[in-house]
Amino acid sequence: MRSTSIKRKAAATQQGRATMATTQQVLDTRCAWCNFADGLLIVSEHVHIANAQVAMEHAVGRCPACERTTALARWGRDLRFSYKALEYKRLFRRSTWVAVYDVICAWCGAHAIEPAEINVTVANPVSERFRYDLYACPTCGKATAISYLGEIRTHCAVRDDVYRALWYLDPE
Repeated sequence: MRSTSIKRKAAATQQGRATMATTQQVLDTRCAWCNFADGLLIVSEHVHIANAQVAMEHAVGRCPACERTTALARWGRDLRFSYKALEYKRLFRRSTWVAVYDVICAWCGAHAIEPAEINVTVANPVSERFRYDLYACPTCGKATAISYLGEIRTHCAVRDDVYRALWYLDPE
């Protein structure tokens, strides 16, 4: 009699595991990369994005069409912040998630520029509150710094000749 109840519990547990493995939670937003509209599979919840415009917890979803990730933060009912997101895996620690913004090159106006460095040190910041990311332009080969407090602003960026980790904004 006892072995029968153990077998039933084991069968119920196995069935529960099978249903949990086949049902995945879906994030109800469009993919920021390819605009896929049928929902994203949740990769991680309660994530801090390293360079997000808002300091809130985000949910990260993977697009079934393009396999890229999108981060989403909700505030109240109607306000949503959605970003293209990249994951940087780290050894022995949790991954870092980074938002990727659509940026136009401040030097030549090209649209296809890519992130190069997150949270760079700027010698002449517009404001002490701003944080800056660096984007590299494949067209002209120059760097564009962006600030993202409230809105995204672009600046021409030039590296210091002596201190290579230091950048100057909008040189004259």
